[in-house]
Formats: sequence, structure tokens, C-alpha cells
Amino acid sequence: MTTPKLNYDQIAPQYNQRYPASQTWERGQALLELAQQVNAKTLLEVGSGTGFWLNLLDQTGAALYGLDYSMGMIQQAKNQPAPLHLTRGTGTHLPLRSATFDLVYCVDAIHHFGDHHRFIAEAYRLLKPGGALAIIGHDPHQGSSNWYIYDYFDTVYDTDLRRYPSGQAVLKWMEQEGFRQIADKTVEHIQNVHIGDAVLKDPFLKHSATSQLALLKEEEYQTGLNRIMEALERQKEADERIIFRSDIHVKMFLGYKP
Repeated sequence: MTTPKLNYDQIAPQYNQRYPASQTWERGQALLELAQQVNAKTLLEVGSGTGFWLNLLDQTGAALYGLDYSMGMIQQAKNQPAPLHLTRGTGTHLPLRSATFDLVYCVDAIHHFGDHHRFIAEAYRLLKPGGALAIIGHDPHQGSSNWYIYDYFDTVYDTDLRRYPSGQAVLKWMEQEGFRQIADKTVEHIQNVHIGDAVLKDPFLKHSATSQLALLKEEEYQTGLNRIMEALERQKEADERIIFRSDIHVKMFLGYKP
């Protein structure tokens, strides 16, 4: 079965709704610490989207490069305060010179690249000796995450299992390509609890907020939303409390080019 593709040009103007100012982004702090550790002078984000993470890394003083396939996302990234060098391309054919970057990373993006192993090989080519590759995201294969979206929207979990590589596979491919000091660690533990009607204010419940929901057709999305509404109605009738949990372990898969 083929994995559906998402047109990010269509959702680019609303994409930053997934970054509420009230949210603390520990994965951003992990990226900052890694950039400082490798003394990054040049860094590249693959799947840079609206430039949110690149803008965060402006404080490192490094030259900031971003690559994305969506021109809509690139146009949004041009609005970031930080000076960004933006290129259109895919994660499997990076149109940049070898041995150019001290840090190559992606955040919640590798599942869009298709050939995940190819991306890791390309990242190795672009890194200078001593440079690092960081792949950040959750691993639905581990089963350590509990996200209510998976419970109420049909096919979303199964689609994620097809789109995302397992963490074990990522580490194996890093080793095969020559990376050293390979490791993985949890860099952020998202624990959001929405009680009752409060779930309807969750920005991640919007149709265009995440690729998981944006991939759904309108009727599929409405079916899942109706299930949530029905659960809320049952809660009121039974005078009980229903809890919608987002308990997600965000991992960093890390390797260094010798």
C-alpha cells in the first residue's frame, strides 16, 4: 500500500499554529546544546518548513541553511527574523556541496523523506569531519507514546507505522554509513492532559496542524472529530470526567562523522 503525500503548500500559512507560545520546546534546547558542542559554524535543517527551529538556532551565530520541498513553506520561512539561506529540494537528493556543514538535523520530518536510509547517506556526505547528524521525532514503533489522536481517528496509527522508520533502523543505517558515537535519547517528554471539552482547544486537533490529521480526507477527519464529540456527550450524560492524553516521547538519534 502506498503512503499518501501531503501538499504542504496548502497548509503553510496555518502551520505555525502548532507552535503555541505557551509550549516549552525541550527539543530546541537539545539542538542548541548540540550546535554548541560541535562548535557549529554552518548548520543545515532538512525539512525546515517555516524556519521555526532555524530561527531558534540563530543565537548560536552559525550560518543557517534550510531545505524544504514546499515552496509555500519556504515563503513562510522568509518571514523569520533570522537570516536564512533557503533551498528547495528533497531529503534524498540534497543539492549542496559535500563536507560543508558542522550539523545536519531534521525535526519531525524524516517520515516525509521516503527513502530514509538515503537521507542518512546524504547527510553523511554533507557533514565535515567531526560534524553531527541529529534526527528528532517520535517513534510510533516503540509503543511508549500514548496519543489520543491515534484512538479517535481511523488509519492514523497504521499510516504512521508505514511512514516512520523505527529507531532501531535509523541507528543501524547510521552505523552502515560510517557514523560513530551513535546514540539515542529522549530529548522531550510531552505530557498534555485535556479534560473534557478542553480538548477542543488543543491546537494539534485542527485538521491542518499535523500531517497525521492533514492526510485525512475531510469526511475521515470529521468522523474522528464526531467520535470525540460523542465521547464528550457520553461523559456529560454519565456525569463523568473524560481525559484526552498526549504522552509522547520525542527522541534524538545522533551520530558523528569521524
